[in-house]
Amino acid sequence: MKYILFTTTSCPKCPALKRFVEDNISFDGEELDNTDSDFLDRAKELKIEAAPTLVIFKGDKEIFRGNEIQEVREFLKEQTA
Repeated sequence: MKYILFTTTSCPKCPALKRFVEDNISFDGEELDNTDSDFLDRAKELKIEAAPTLVIFKGDKEIFRGNEIQEVREFLKEQTA
């Protein structure tokens, strides 16, 4: 699995989800915020509509998309059950 976390520098919820991902996801991923040069292109490509948004892939297939810590927590629990 791998992930992409989309955040913005002005988002009040982004820091908490970013910390949660860093502390609780052990597989590879990347974090993109609105200051990254390819942020808009990647967000358009994946049809990201809000920040924060965490997208998790298994291979090339998207298997999870969420923007709340509780959603991510539940998904991760399901993966280890």
